[in-house]
Amino acid sequence: MSSALVALLIVLVGILFASQAPINSGLGRSTGPLAAAFVSFGVGMVALFLIILIGGTIGGLGSIGEVPAWQFTGGLIGATYVALATITISRIGAGVVAATTITGQLACSVAVDHYGWFGIEVHDVTGPRVLGLLLLLGGALAMLYSREEASSSAPVSDRRQRAVFVALIFFSAALVGLQHPINSELATRVGDFPAGFVNFAVGTLLLGLLVLATGKAPGLKRIGDPRFYYYFGGLIGVVVVVSSLAAVTEIGAASLTSALVTGQLIGSLVLDRFGAFGLKQIPVNGIRLAAAVALLAGTFLATG
Repeated sequence: MSSALVALLIVLVGILFASQAPINSGLGRSTGPLAAAFVSFGVGMVALFLIILIGGTIGGLGSIGEVPAWQFTGGLIGATYVALATITISRIGAGVVAATTITGQLACSVAVDHYGWFGIEVHDVTGPRVLGLLLLLGGALAMLYSREEASSSAPVSDRRQRAVFVALIFFSAALVGLQHPINSELATRVGDFPAGFVNFAVGTLLLGLLVLATGKAPGLKRIGDPRFYYYFGGLIGVVVVVSSLAAVTEIGAASLTSALVTGQLIGSLVLDRFGAFGLKQIPVNGIRLAAAVALLAGTFLATG
């Protein structure tokens, strides 16, 4: 398969990835957001267990006792991000979630590259990378501004609440920038797909404990109420993990990130435009298109 075709397929995966948070949010309207994130991670965990069982790589889990504790934190980071995205997307929109996620994740990734954390090869922060980060920040702010314009009649308290949600998404997405190298370290010990399973299992455990601690467990009694497609959030996560593992050796980490971002931006704009999965409809105007262009340009520069 040619590199161009692989990149195109990853763009399609990115479009699919953009629908994960609104799907989980739709499930959350019946079960509650935390319970929905728990169900999503649980579905992904079961799917990955079946993958390693059928694929014959389950033996990698035999090395789990040799893994340092910090290498399990990837699942905690992923679960935190998914839970926050599930809670906030109905309030700030798919486009703002995607823009903020991209900005936070790539900003952290540039820092990881610059300092060589987790054994990553050092890549100094160059002028083009700084310009890329500035474009990412500008694009994210423009996307947020377009959302605020679409909600200009909302009370000031709602706008302040949205600002808090954006900040939470940014910082959790920045942590996601650490998740990939952490999971890579875990994969060197147990294997790629077993590492993915461990990631989902740790996240499921964390979310389950949060559901119990916050008294949200009764929401699980309504787990059969939503339409069947609201349970696909976890499967989408698995598709992203599996396809990324397969594609990174074909097109490289930078191209993989760029293709995923491209798809995620396209998907988020479409989801907002049509109000899919219960989202508020937000038209694709000049500001949002300019923001998307800035985010794409920033991504290519920051990952170059």
